[in-house]
Order: sequence, then C-alpha cells, then structure tokens
Amino acid sequence: MDLTELARLATPGSSTSDGGVVGRPSCEITLFVSPRDGVVALVDGDNWRWAHTTLDTAGFEKSGDGNRAIPLTDLDRTREVLLTLDVVARITQTKITPSCETYIGDFARDLIDHLPGQWSVEVESYAMRVWQGDLAACMWSPSMAATLKQRRVRWAAVLRREDGAELAVIRDPKRDLYHVGALHPGNLHPDELVAPPASVTVQPTPSSAAGQINSRLLPAYARAVLHCQVNSLKEDLDRVRQTHESGAVPEPAPKKLLDAYHRFTTTAPKVTTAVRALAALNERQAAVLQRVEDMIAAGLGAATETTAARCTDQVAWWLTEGGDSLIEVARRSVPNSDPPATETDRPTASPHAVPPATSRSAPGPRR
Repeated sequence: MDLTELARLATPGSSTSDGGVVGRPSCEITLFVSPRDGVVALVDGDNWRWAHTTLDTAGFEKSGDGNRAIPLTDLDRTREVLLTLDVVARITQTKITPSCETYIGDFARDLIDHLPGQWSVEVESYAMRVWQGDLAACMWSPSMAATLKQRRVRWAAVLRREDGAELAVIRDPKRDLYHVGALHPGNLHPDELVAPPASVTVQPTPSSAAGQINSRLLPAYARAVLHCQVNSLKEDLDRVRQTHESGAVPEPAPKKLLDAYHRFTTTAPKVTTAVRALAALNERQAAVLQRVEDMIAAGLGAATETTAARCTDQVAWWLTEGGDSLIEVARRSVPNSDPPATETDRPTASPHAVPPATSRSAPGPRR
C-alpha cells in the first residue's frame, strides 16, 4: 500500500449515518507523510488540547519539538494507529486532513545539508493565530515579520546554526515556494540604524534554495549583526568618554571603565572576523585589525579589578585610538546594506564567506 494511502485511512467521514452533515470541528489535524519521521500530525484550532489528546490516545508519539508522529518502521502498527485515530477523532469532533504537501520539516532538513556550518531544525506548529505572534516578534527580516502579522501561518521550520544564527522557513500558501527570513539575535539590542537582512523567496528544490540563502540572506545577516556590534561599541565608547574625556586612565581604573573595556575585548574579535570575511581589505585596514587583535591579546586576563594597573595601557589605547580605528574600518569596509533589491526567488551568484553570528540566549520553541 502507498504510504499516502495509510494517512488517508485516518480521514473521518463528512456526514452522519442519516445523511446529515457533521458540524464544523473546532480543531483540525493535518497529516503529512515524511520519509524521516513517518506520519506527522500538525494541529490547528482553538481546541488544540483535544487534538493532542486525540493523537496521544491513538498512539502517536511526541517529538522533541512538541509535535506528534508515528514512524513507518512497522506498517502494521502504523495502520493500527491511524485506524484508531479515525475512531477517536469522530468521538472528539476533530477533523483529520491528509496533506499532499512536502512536510516542512523534510524541506528544512534537506535545505541545511546545503548550508555552511552545523544546523538543527525544529518545526513549530501554531494551533492558534496568536502563537505565531511569538515568531513575528523575533523576526528580523521585515517582509517576513509583516507576513506573520498579516496572514495566518499554521507552522514554520526554524533553522538554528551552531553559533546561534536562526532562520525561519514558511511555505507560500498560493505558490509552491518558501519564504526564508532571519531572526534577530537574542543578545543584540534592536538597532533602527542598521538595515535588517531581507528575506528571500526560494524554490522548493533544496540546493537551489540554499544558493539563494548562501548568496543573499546569510551575508546580509552577518553584515547586520556586524553593524549592530559596531554601533554598540561606539555607544559604549561615547558613554565612557563623557567621564574620561582626555583619555587619561586613573590607577587603579574604575570598575565601570574596566567593564566597558571588557565588553570591547569580547566584541572586537567578532567584528574583526566579520570584517575579514565580508570585505576586501587594503594594507592599512588589515594592519588596523591586526593591531586590535594584538592589543587585546596583550592585555588578556588583565582587565579585572584586582589587576587594574596591568591593563592601564590597553584601556588608554582603546579610549584614544583602538576603539575609533576599529569602528572606522568596519564602517568603511563593510557597507550597512546591499544596494536596494527586490526580494525574489531568482537564484543568484555563488555564496560569500559568512562569519559566525552572535548566539541567541536560551533558544527554544516559541509556544
């Protein structure tokens, strides 16, 4: 028997025994056949708890992202679970809808095979419209955020890279296409002066979709992260200079000053790495980056209150030279955004090198 037919066994009838039409159910279960996960059930509707109870009673297994599935390793067992689902769904007035679409989790996992770095995939199911607002609030790409606010999105795949970068994938309901956008890094403050990374609309072929993401979305994301970091460094430097306008550092240096310098030494290496990955540097710019890294290395471990005297030179250098020189090179060598372009599904050129992104804090389902 075709695997799709197994899913159709779980479809309840649409009319009563006397020919009357069954009332519209308050919740719906959509079934997808996945080569990896088996028959996957995604839930929609206000009475989503009943739908979950229905699936649990029938024998579906709960996955790590909270969705339910029954593997296809034992087809007799799968048939039994789906037939039970039919019976229980009639009792709980739950609508069962088999889908011929590709399960979004399968598309996402095929996609990450073509992306640089190590990625994981989580499928988020939004049984109630208000739930998708959690994803919209995290979305950095403007058109994706607008889509999530304006229309119903029942599920999405969230891609997480090992360094903390996150992308969201949603399917276009009218065309066989997917929209992919970037989520805002959790430990970077939103910066209205930074051009956010535009989303891309991609074909359902994973390799083609990855080409778009590699060549446009990920470099735009890396550039936006870089400029958020640079603006943060500038704000910190300006704030400290209000107290230490001359650049003179007292001994021992005040804790607030050392804390600010520590933030610089934490962020600056990420900035130098990103600039090298995104820009073709001239000799002077390369020398500035190397000087920043050398000075940070020289003062490593010295920027604490107990060893304040040892890092006076490094802090003074940061206040009078180092901070400004790094900010200037980053802003001049890496523009804040690409030239204006329409978000499109047309494949583009080969991918740029993409620097590591800042990690989100405590990633997890937005439910």
